[in-house]
Amino acid sequence: MRFIFSLSTYCFLVFSSPAMAMNDFWAETLISSTSTATTYLTSRDKKLIAATRDDASSYVASDGNIKGVYLEAAMDKFRHSHPDIAISDMALAQFILAYANY
Repeated sequence: MRFIFSLSTYCFLVFSSPAMAMNDFWAETLISSTSTATTYLTSRDKKLIAATRDDASSYVASDGNIKGVYLEAAMDKFRHSHPDIAISDMALAQFILAYANY
């Protein structure tokens, strides 16, 4: 009986350490991947907002003659999301400039 207990304790100590180390590795990898993905998405979102604001600024400054792709995409998305709101392109560009945060 004592032999079985000793053997099971030995097996537990020998084989559980690599398993625990492996679990720590995967836990750290998962946490690192999650924070990297979150940082990437946040950074990407900020870049899209900045590009849209730049396009809106060009649109307003050129009195509607220059319409960038980011502004056009934002306007299309807004109009598809809110078909009941009638707003001119110029007013929408000014709204984006006033309220879109970096």
